[in-house]
Amino acid sequence: MQMKSLLIAASLVMAGLAAAPVAFAQETGISVRSIRVLATDPEALATFYAQAFGMSETRRPVDTATFKEIVLNSGSTPELAKKSTATPIVIATRGKDMPPGGMAALIVSVPNMDAAIARATAAGAKLMRPAAKTGEGLSYAFMLDPDGNQFELLSR
Repeated sequence: MQMKSLLIAASLVMAGLAAAPVAFAQETGISVRSIRVLATDPEALATFYAQAFGMSETRRPVDTATFKEIVLNSGSTPELAKKSTATPIVIATRGKDMPPGGMAALIVSVPNMDAAIARATAAGAKLMRPAAKTGEGLSYAFMLDPDGNQFELLSR
């Protein structure tokens, strides 16, 4: 009986250790905010994702003659897509002369921009562009991971 109790206790400890990395990510408030897909014709690509995957447009943070961002999420109507808890896709303009990968594809939501930059830098990332503000009042920064992949940090 004592051996069985020790095995159960050891299993519970190991299960707790296995869950620690997941709990850490949840406790920091960090999450994938969205995935950016670049397109030379954002309107056409947004139509493709809507037709192919039943997604709907939820908003357009930027909509100028030279640059667009069209946010899509799961849902057959804009109302359903706005309520979706899925990670949205942001279709953004890629200039005709811009090479693929010329803009961050992964956007990570962080509660504290300075702390996130410090953590990422300490882990081997390089800051490409210092934090700045969008017209919507969001802070953002562009970084490179240790393998050279660009990612964006975004904070309210």
